[in-house]
Amino acid sequence: MTEFDALELDESAHSRRVFCSWEDAGWRSLLLRRFDDDPVAEDVVVPPSDDQQLVLMMSGRVAIESGADGRWRGARYAPGSVGLTAPHRLTRLRWRSTSPEPINRLHVRLPGEVLRRVAHEMCPGEAPRADSLAVTDPVLTQMMLALANAAAAGAPDLYAESAAEFLAVHILVHHTGRFLSPAPQREDVRIRRVLDFMRDNLHQNLTLAEMAREAGLSTFHFLRVFKAATGRTPHRHLTELRVEIARHHLENGSLPVGEIAYLCGFSSPAHLSTVFTRTVGTSPSAYRRQRRA
Repeated sequence: MTEFDALELDESAHSRRVFCSWEDAGWRSLLLRRFDDDPVAEDVVVPPSDDQQLVLMMSGRVAIESGADGRWRGARYAPGSVGLTAPHRLTRLRWRSTSPEPINRLHVRLPGEVLRRVAHEMCPGEAPRADSLAVTDPVLTQMMLALANAAAAGAPDLYAESAAEFLAVHILVHHTGRFLSPAPQREDVRIRRVLDFMRDNLHQNLTLAEMAREAGLSTFHFLRVFKAATGRTPHRHLTELRVEIARHHLENGSLPVGEIAYLCGFSSPAHLSTVFTRTVGTSPSAYRRQRRA
């Protein structure tokens, strides 16, 4: 389990934390936090960390400067602007609001161990550094927003674990000049083994690492091979499988909805209801009534 040193930092002098995925969603694979920032801040010290840090501007506009290694860089942040801070980099920040809108910031910390492992799997050697004061990257923006929505909705840590792998690859490819090798051929035998493993252990809190181990692949290569073979991510396939089995129980059995939720691997009846309604278009109870009618 990853521990994030950022959890111990006191940022109350210039920001107010309004969400923390560690405390509010129980995620351990990455750390996602939302902050409301003061309109003006001077000499904010960001201590070095083993994590790759990503900051997304949610609302407001600011003129920001970053000081590191004796140099200052300036940029203007607007909604959608993304900042990247490489692991083990001490940074000093100062900013000033340039609009009346409140400043709301989304901050993601990607464990350095994930970044280094993925970099080694892509091309052995020292992991390249991704460091930029301000970039425009629609994929990063949408991914960070999706993470925020998933954390707020109570998505399991498997979602965060899968997202961490994707973020590591995307950052290495698009923000360090590192490119992927061609996609591998289908490996149907390994994927079929994982599909059977998913179905047999549907009630368990399956992790990406466990599924990759069942396939005999690294997590990075497992994600690529699974998506090539099925057209879905492991998380999406597992969710669809759980909904499929829940539908079967609702149509053919008399188990209470709460029992079906835990039997199919959902964290609670409410979690089943949310996912089922989003996927099927109606609640589990309404679906059972309709089928029986």
